[in-house]
Amino acid sequence: MRKLGLLFISFLPFHPVNAQAPNASATVAPTFRFIEVQPDVKLEVLDWGGSGRSVILLPGLGDTTHVFDSFAVKLAANFHVYGITPRGFGRSSAPPAEPSTYSATRLGDDVAAVISTLKINRPVLVGHSVAGEVLSAILAPTIQTRYLR
Repeated sequence: MRKLGLLFISFLPFHPVNAQAPNASATVAPTFRFIEVQPDVKLEVLDWGGSGRSVILLPGLGDTTHVFDSFAVKLAANFHVYGITPRGFGRSSAPPAEPSTYSATRLGDDVAAVISTLKINRPVLVGHSVAGEVLSAILAPTIQTRYLR
């Protein structure tokens, strides 16, 4: 069972957050690591650095988290920015395709495992396209527990 606390969900606007941020136009290479979310399943997690509240960027179907490279640099002026490439894409593991292996709930559990491993407290999750379904799967238990009982 996931224990993430209340998450704030935002859908990515493709507009600069702070156009005046220092070095906002510079390209900064993020650091990356692999985080195991299940036995033999590792996800690529990028870290663009920054300070302030943690923001986690989740790409849409078929993309890696590198789709956010230029945008993440701008966010890093005000936030600590991470990105997670979902299973099956980029350098993340691609376990055999089975209905439960790539469901929104499973992908949400992957995000929760990364958050737990990195010990991030109450991150802002930002999803593009199909990542919105993953965000809904992450937030659904919190809504049911806190607001629907």
